[in-house]
Amino acid sequence: MTALAPAPPDAVAVGRAVRWRGETYLVAALQGSSVHLLSQHTDGEDAVVLLDALQASAGFCVLDSPCAGDADASAERPAPSRPGLGGIDLLDGLPDKAREDAEFWLDHVLEVHTGLPGFAAPGTVPRSCYDPERTTVRQRYETKAAELTAAHHHVSAATVERKRLAWLEQGLWGLVDKRRVRGPSAHGRVDERVVTLLWKVHRRNKNRSIGTRSRLFELLRRTCVRKFKKQAEKLMPSRATFYRLLDRLGIVCGKEAARRKDADHRPEPPFTLAMATLPGEQVQIDTTSLDVRALDETGRVVSLELTAAIDVVTRTILAAVVRPKSSGTKTGSNSRRHGGRATKAVDALLLLAQMCTPQPMRPHWSAKARAEGSGLPYAQLVEADERMRDAAARPVIIPEMIIMDNGKVFAGRAFMDACAQLGIAVRPACYNSPTHKAIIERTFSSLKTFFSQFLPGYTGKDLSHRGKKVDGERLWRVDQINDFLQQWIAVGWQQRPHEELRNPFLPSMPPRTPNQMFAAHVASSGYVPLRLSAEDRLRLLPTTWVKVTEKGIRVNNRTYDSRTLNPYRNTMSGWPGKGQRWPVRYHPHQPEKVWLQDHRNGAWAEADYVYQRLIGDAWSEHVWDQATAAHLENGGGTRDEAAIARVARSLLEHAGRGPSRTAVQQPAPVDRGMSVGPMPAQNPYRDIPAPDYQRINALPSMDVDLHRLCLPPVSLPRPGDGHGPQTSR
Repeated sequence: MTALAPAPPDAVAVGRAVRWRGETYLVAALQGSSVHLLSQHTDGEDAVVLLDALQASAGFCVLDSPCAGDADASAERPAPSRPGLGGIDLLDGLPDKAREDAEFWLDHVLEVHTGLPGFAAPGTVPRSCYDPERTTVRQRYETKAAELTAAHHHVSAATVERKRLAWLEQGLWGLVDKRRVRGPSAHGRVDERVVTLLWKVHRRNKNRSIGTRSRLFELLRRTCVRKFKKQAEKLMPSRATFYRLLDRLGIVCGKEAARRKDADHRPEPPFTLAMATLPGEQVQIDTTSLDVRALDETGRVVSLELTAAIDVVTRTILAAVVRPKSSGTKTGSNSRRHGGRATKAVDALLLLAQMCTPQPMRPHWSAKARAEGSGLPYAQLVEADERMRDAAARPVIIPEMIIMDNGKVFAGRAFMDACAQLGIAVRPACYNSPTHKAIIERTFSSLKTFFSQFLPGYTGKDLSHRGKKVDGERLWRVDQINDFLQQWIAVGWQQRPHEELRNPFLPSMPPRTPNQMFAAHVASSGYVPLRLSAEDRLRLLPTTWVKVTEKGIRVNNRTYDSRTLNPYRNTMSGWPGKGQRWPVRYHPHQPEKVWLQDHRNGAWAEADYVYQRLIGDAWSEHVWDQATAAHLENGGGTRDEAAIARVARSLLEHAGRGPSRTAVQQPAPVDRGMSVGPMPAQNPYRDIPAPDYQRINALPSMDVDLHRLCLPPVSLPRPGDGHGPQTSR
């Protein structure tokens, strides 16, 4: 059976009646872009009009197809909306009875509308009682109703009219009996008032911590008792019915609610991939928990945070910084915390410095971590940048644009100014949208899978995955874990094939490594090294505005002084609105020195911490905070710098001794980030080959048999003694 689709009611077609210039016309013919109109008034005139001009004229509308002398057909009414598209395939998912009824009505509606049923063969002449040229639509309604009633289908003319109008508006779907496709109620037999109350309770507790279904059931029961009083017991469903109601309404609790909450932050599809064509065109940066416990400089067990940057095109981890995270200690009457720490803005600045500098090889690293033979164009890179000769297998990619989140670490002014200084554009991601940085988020997941879970002190992603004695394990120091991570990036990430790194023209080829992908792109885009001078590194550090007094400079409750500050003591800085305050750069991980910037001549005045001799070893801002907290607990004050310095020294000594079960006592080095100030001198013996000791002639004074040198000493005989040499005891 073929379903004849009716012409759209708002279309101009032959046989249709239209209203134009206040009169009714019948469309007699369509010839090209012209329409032949026959006037339906006795004194009217026929017309030939362009179709575009006809449809654009004011007051034009399409009427139902009239027949001569039919008052109903000539009634002016606007055309119904366009019928829905579709055919027999819409009925595939319906029950058999509903599909048979729709197909039954389709033939009868077509006969009422066109005069021929759907199964009529081409050239068939309509029956006289259904001929549109001899009967009106109303007459055909009544005829079809009488015909169906005689066939034991008791319908009225109004039912036939309703079916035809539904077919014109919705197509085949309008003939389906909606009672047969209507699903059960979402709330079943539960009272609608209780369902409404359930939604209110759910919305009220949406921002609370995720709970179980039993909590929601108890909250609903209490609310029903307050609202319905004595009727609450009858209206409240049983616990099993309540749980089924939650499933039908789509209200989730427990772990499923946590997953649904994360899915709420996902943007609406369709999704667009992060598109970049050149290395550095897009770099994503973010911070996450490393899920590992370690020992900090003072010997405390702390959690770790990882801040990393990844290139979108090559999937290269450009830089990574590991920092401890702790909550600190409450001291004083105002319960102020001292000694807390986390990733700071200076760590983001250090990340920028790492991106622009080759990662140097360390003596204890594996030979596989070298840039030579790692898939990088080593010879070409060394020719362009001499620093790549002794570098690790991690390319240097200068970012053009950084995509970051809205955390304080990256959204601060220091990070923005540093990016502007290096010519890097910054684009923040939307709030609560981790999918805007999907590549760095997926990289964090891979890093925890391939690196974190193999370290002692691994805590897992949540409490359900954490071991019972994590803190009791022999933990690594923070600087050691950072060293392991840098080596793993060069060996385990940069030289590992990634499924996303494939040749788009040869997708069947094996996936490439990040270093191989960098080599393919750098051949066309080129490589221009960026060398950061000592002054550039100082400009990347945080700035504080302080006054230079007779005692020196006060920065973070510490005093710095040197002879180079003499020209700036109690003098005007020349900066607008700053008075006698000068810009001073400081390094939180190397607080032994600060640098005052003189904008007038571009000079830098270096000042040392006045009590550095009391501390002795290398230390950091965190060690000072811990010492300050311990000193305040003993009743001291923040102005006792010498006493705090002694406490810091004792903390470093205690951390250097380590746990009692440690066999070898060695001081715990401090992870101090990038080096600042003047660059260290080059090794003068670097290019001199090692001597060949086999070819060196023996010196005249050493012309003695080596075996005789190792013999025990003998006592020579005295003159006159008759004894020979004797071995001394």
